[in-house]
Amino acid sequence: MFFKNNLEKRVNKAKTNEKEMNKLLEEYRPFIMSVITKRCGRYIEYGKDDEVTIGMMAFKEAIESFDESKGKFLSFANRVINSRLIDYYRANNRDKKELLILSDEDINYRYEMKEAMIQYKSTNENESRKREIEEFKQELYKWGITFHRLMEVSPKHKKLRETYKNMALCIIDNQELLDHLIKTNRLPIKEIEKYMNIHRKKIERGRIYIIALIIILTGDYPHIKEYIEWR
Repeated sequence: MFFKNNLEKRVNKAKTNEKEMNKLLEEYRPFIMSVITKRCGRYIEYGKDDEVTIGMMAFKEAIESFDESKGKFLSFANRVINSRLIDYYRANNRDKKELLILSDEDINYRYEMKEAMIQYKSTNENESRKREIEEFKQELYKWGITFHRLMEVSPKHKKLRETYKNMALCIIDNQELLDHLIKTNRLPIKEIEKYMNIHRKKIERGRIYIIALIIILTGDYPHIKEYIEWR
């Protein structure tokens, strides 16, 4: 029981630790080969048969998407490897119109796997989004802007948001204006007014929002950028 629990802990660690991932792939290679051989019904040679590569990749996939609530890891990995081999044979037998019969267990696994991958992707995206927002908050702080203040001054009307977005893009596209902003931490209001023919009071009211947009559009914030595009 101890060893089984220990394996599940190692699997969870391997999700974010490449060194542990490689160790598990190496240590459990005999297990992977055994599953492959049983499915294929013939001798499989490591390093030569395509099935080995598929099996190793499937084992890695099992580690990345494993959920302890679904049972023991090796049982889960067994199902993943078998399913990926079925996919492989089906793709290669397509021209011959040969079909592999899926067992009830295979069908149930495919449904579980689809749900697990959706959950895994969603969890990863949520974690990535949280990290991104924290990094954005830190960058705003360098400009003397709090996240709370930005939320307060963000324009509610789409037309005004588009206007400020165009101002931000105007600055980004003009290296001289961008350099001025970075050097002084101030918007080049006179220059924007001249380039875009917009009253300075409107520019001043959108100062915080425009600076935030420039930070987002010039930084590594894919989730926040997507949100801006959607709005």
